Amino acid sequence: MTIADQPAAPIRAVFFDSPGETAGALAGALRSADSAGEIRDGLGRMAEPAKDAVVDHVGTVAGEILDMDVGAIFDRTWPKYAALVRAAEETAGDPDTVRLIELINHQVSVGYEPRVELYLRSRRIATVVVQVDLLLTLRGVLIEIRDGCITGIRAGDCIIDGALAFAGRPVASRHVILDMPRAFACASPTRLAGQTTIA
Repeated sequence: MTIADQPAAPIRAVFFDSPGETAGALAGALRSADSAGEIRDGLGRMAEPAKDAVVDHVGTVAGEILDMDVGAIFDRTWPKYAALVRAAEETAGDPDTVRLIELINHQVSVGYEPRVELYLRSRRIATVVVQVDLLLTLRGVLIEIRDGCITGIRAGDCIIDGALAFAGRPVASRHVILDMPRAFACASPTRLAGQTTIA
């Protein structure tokens, strides 16, 4: 599968084609997990259809968590690349100097475990964990650096191998390829060195 021509690439899009599909898959996994029984028990004498609705809503909330942009992962990992930091330091304070740095083949492994907590009045009745494991492989990525900042991505792609689990149940695994310049357009510079001078 290839995702392209998108303004952003949410983590959800690695596994599913729509928010509705995401919520449905997560709710389905939750219904078959021990956590669903924990939620139902914690809701006490609430009517069964209402309990079903609560379980489904937990799946919807978990799906919304996955709307986080994959690009945010890169914002946290760029400072780990010595060549990028060096170029940022060399251009810091000079907005007229542009460096292009090529990352020929680099891998980033990410584990992400957000939680959905469910409360009845002030009592927490369940905590359900979303587990996301991503292996990102950058190929031939050309990064533009100016004034100590990453200001654009001009070429290359990113292969993402991902696995998603919810409430301890496997939900999806997928292999996608993102066109880096299209999927991760820099709306604002990512600073690696120096102080802001770019308008």
